[in-house]
Amino acid sequence: MIKAIIFDCFGVLVQGTLENFIDQYLSHDEALVAKAHDINNQCSLGFISYDEQIKEFSLMARLSIEDTHKLMDNNPRNTALLSFIRDELKGRYKIGFLSNAGENWMDELFTTEDRELFDDVVLSYEYNLVKPDAKIYELAAERLGVEPSECVFIDDIYAYVTGARDVGMQALQYKNFAALKSELAKIVGTK
Repeated sequence: MIKAIIFDCFGVLVQGTLENFIDQYLSHDEALVAKAHDINNQCSLGFISYDEQIKEFSLMARLSIEDTHKLMDNNPRNTALLSFIRDELKGRYKIGFLSNAGENWMDELFTTEDRELFDDVVLSYEYNLVKPDAKIYELAAERLGVEPSECVFIDDIYAYVTGARDVGMQALQYKNFAALKSELAKIVGTK
């Protein structure tokens, strides 16, 4: 029986910018793409700050720090999904938030009402763990007071979906809101 639904942030609850930045400025060089993912991972693990990540990205893309910030900090909220969580899921399921993140930017991305939707928040840098490490999924379930097998995890990155499945969670790859709503209904019976 599903007792909790855990959501990724970037690419699910808000529009992600990392892959767009890489595609636009670094995709011409595989070494730069790999380096960008490594720097992002270091930030998500809490080993470097977000400002250090932006500085490195600006050097790699040959952009100003200000322009790099503007590109990386543009994360519109997925209002349809947040409304669905509020109207259909909250109260029926524990709602978790699990993100590879280099710092806590919840106040910048979400309203107070949005943040209140989540029964627990796991940000990778606080635990020096990143998806798809099995320990971070297990931690998210534990903090919600449920077993991994009682969770559905939703992420836009296939490797992270696979990581959740590997610990016994049901998991869905987010493509768009309509598809998620339909796929989730098959698992938990929502409309």
